Amino acid sequence: MKIGIRNGSMAFPGMTELFEQAAEIGFDGVELDIRAEWQDEPMMSEEGRAQIKQLAEETGVEVPSLCIGALWQFSPAATDEDTLNTSREIIAAAIAAAADLGAAWILIPVTPSDEEISHEECQRRWIEEMQNAAPMAEAAGVVLCLENVGRGCGKSADDLLSLVGGIDSPAVQTYYDPGNACAFGHDAVAEIRALGEAIGAVHIKDREADLLGDGVVDIPGCVDALREVGYDGWLILETPPTDDPLEAGNYNLAYLRDVVD
Repeated sequence: MKIGIRNGSMAFPGMTELFEQAAEIGFDGVELDIRAEWQDEPMMSEEGRAQIKQLAEETGVEVPSLCIGALWQFSPAATDEDTLNTSREIIAAAIAAAADLGAAWILIPVTPSDEEISHEECQRRWIEEMQNAAPMAEAAGVVLCLENVGRGCGKSADDLLSLVGGIDSPAVQTYYDPGNACAFGHDAVAEIRALGEAIGAVHIKDREADLLGDGVVDIPGCVDALREVGYDGWLILETPPTDDPLEAGNYNLAYLRDVVD
């Protein structure tokens, strides 16, 4: 398994510093977040992507994935037409950016609607929007991975399986986060076994602690369960940067490599 880290877990440094620090610590890759001001993000321009590709080549640090954090502001479950159109624009732009960068997948947080709707209606809207986006992703060779996040309609393994099953596309899988699962009161090990081959990517963080191994998440059990279901992909740290991102990054990478090895 390769191990990467989100740029937010390094406290969002500039791209040059991000890649140099990730290489210094020993990460295999970095996951880049597309935030609310999405048009200003480096990966959203040809010039920015050229810099990112050059940095990846020079440091040996890959860009395995992008994360569309902007979907917290522009959800595919929204009823407002302008918001919905913006979400579609962001997803299409992110797919093109990921393909250009050679990123294999995009993290799609299953965010809530802009109004009170039922769980079933939220899932229906998500399925419809992802069915529209999936052909673009498939043509680009990119997988959209739906993450179990709070406040939306994808908080459990059952929710994620319902969404992926309804979308029914090889370009849509799940992005599983055991730390989030524990926060929602779910058994992360059991959920990993339930998701099985539907897992396309994995976030790693602890709960009730900044550093891995100091909290309540059974990280060794989760890694064992991932191996049981045949997962051999990336583990992306979504850990707090703390007051010293370099020290935290070094500690967390050493901990996780010890678990994986």
